[in-house]
Amino acid sequence: MLEKPDIEDELILERLAANYALKFDAIEFLPVGNDQRAWSYRVRAENGACFLKLRRGGTSRAALIAPTELLRAGIEQPVAPLATSAGELQVAGEDFDLILYPFIEGESAWGMSLTAAQARQWGEIMRRIHDAPLSLALTDAVPREVFGLKWLPAVDRVEAIVARSDYRGAVAEAMARCWREMAAEIKRCRERYQTLGARLTAQPPEFVLCHADIHSANIIVDRADRIRIVDWDETVIAPKERDLMFFVLDGHSRAFQHAFFLGYGDIEINALALAYYKYDWVIQEFADYGERVFLKTDLGAKDLAASLRGFERLFEPDDVIDRARQADAILQQCADAASGIA
Repeated sequence: MLEKPDIEDELILERLAANYALKFDAIEFLPVGNDQRAWSYRVRAENGACFLKLRRGGTSRAALIAPTELLRAGIEQPVAPLATSAGELQVAGEDFDLILYPFIEGESAWGMSLTAAQARQWGEIMRRIHDAPLSLALTDAVPREVFGLKWLPAVDRVEAIVARSDYRGAVAEAMARCWREMAAEIKRCRERYQTLGARLTAQPPEFVLCHADIHSANIIVDRADRIRIVDWDETVIAPKERDLMFFVLDGHSRAFQHAFFLGYGDIEINALALAYYKYDWVIQEFADYGERVFLKTDLGAKDLAASLRGFERLFEPDDVIDRARQADAILQQCADAASGIA
């Protein structure tokens, strides 16, 4: 998140010292990330810097196990958590969890213009992840995709709040006004999400391990010009389109997309799964921004304002709703071609 949590730095350092075989002497809050339950820090240790994620509300085992298992399989690009003195991958607590990672010196790919070589490298890495065997540790820890359901309870809660006008503050008022103005479009997206999900449930594609949030903000280009992958919180066993949706109809140049798929290799993209995941992303955004503004009680003014702007942006040209419509159009073209319609 953008604003520092109400937790003393000394308390964090004490907990780190009690659980890791390292000496820590400084901590710096980093205003990065879009997870409403997580905060990031750079921590200075005796042998170099570490990246610390502080998380409230629990940490999924999948986020810890997936990058660790991929490293064991010989895939070096995932950034996995460091083990505690007791061999655990996190320090769990009633108030917050601590997850410590190596600090990757480099630059976030967010806002960068990646070279063709970097795009191709990214494609090669994604293919290796998708081809990785699903070990017992992965299948035990990582959830499997359930189509058309995941985000609906959160959207229901938000819509009930909007209907009752059960909120306070200028940001919440603006969000509710925008939600009402866009109610027809929100309903259409929700219905399309459920329809496409039902079709995939009836005839699911092959499942693979997916990062599931593999946009450029979760890529670091290190000082050796290597791609590193962070933030495995959403990882899931699902069709490959769960990840490939970030590389098709997602604002990339043709040159970038061509280079990425040169690295990824021969592939046939399932148009139904692609369209579904474009709408899945839309519904996730509705749920996430709605919960932040109407249900969170610990967000500061900066994070609230960013959440409102993020919600409003969803409806703009070439944002996620527009891209879902484009994927839907491709799906219809495939259906027309299959039925012989000119």
